[in-house]
Amino acid sequence: MARPSLPRVKVSESAGSRQPPLATVPDLAEHYGVPPKTIHYWHQTQTGPGTLMFRVGKYLRARWDDIDQYDTEQVGGGQRAA
Repeated sequence: MARPSLPRVKVSESAGSRQPPLATVPDLAEHYGVPPKTIHYWHQTQTGPGTLMFRVGKYLRARWDDIDQYDTEQVGGGQRAA
């Protein structure tokens, strides 16, 4: 008996150039230029971008949109009241 084939899904050309929606620990380590252990430390201590990370099963993940927003806030401001 022949197996039915699954329908093919078209992927738009622009989708190939986008970042995946979830960042892994190695992705974040490369993004920030730190060792993966630092990423885990940030998550454990809830410091820096560690507050944006969450578990998916046993894996630590973060949304790229949240990371990009965090980076923008760090570069653009940190305005303090005088």
